[in-house]
Amino acid sequence: TMDRFAKLPFAEKLKDTAGILDAMKMVAFDIFVHLPLMYFPSYYACKEFVTSDTWNPVEWVTVGCTKYYHNMKEDLSAMVKLWGPSDCVQFVLPVHIRMPFRHLVSFFWTAYVSFTRGSSDPQSEEERDAEIATIERRISAGGQPE
Repeated sequence: TMDRFAKLPFAEKLKDTAGILDAMKMVAFDIFVHLPLMYFPSYYACKEFVTSDTWNPVEWVTVGCTKYYHNMKEDLSAMVKLWGPSDCVQFVLPVHIRMPFRHLVSFFWTAYVSFTRGSSDPQSEEERDAEIATIERRISAGGQPE
């Protein structure tokens, strides 16, 4: 349906409820699954890999996901404000224009995320170890990290 929908003129797309429904499903997947559950955890884990002084992948993921948890409200709010409208436009564009459009928006998104979350924290090794120990105790007790 999406290939057929993508080739329709804009006026015809407005009349195609099946195509609009498919586009809405893609927007919902991007906003509710891809970005919050795949992109951000990966971003924060990779950031820890680059900025931390440890070679322990478990620590990269643990500390990265904890930082994501602390920044989640602000990150998800910014994500919805940009990617919600952007995806609505992207998924009604012709197929050959979607990737250049996505790359253009991604360029500005990456600049924003790098500006707001890119710096490494000047946290001492003792503070980081204490934070990780606290997180591990909460997780092993069945609680959620803060």
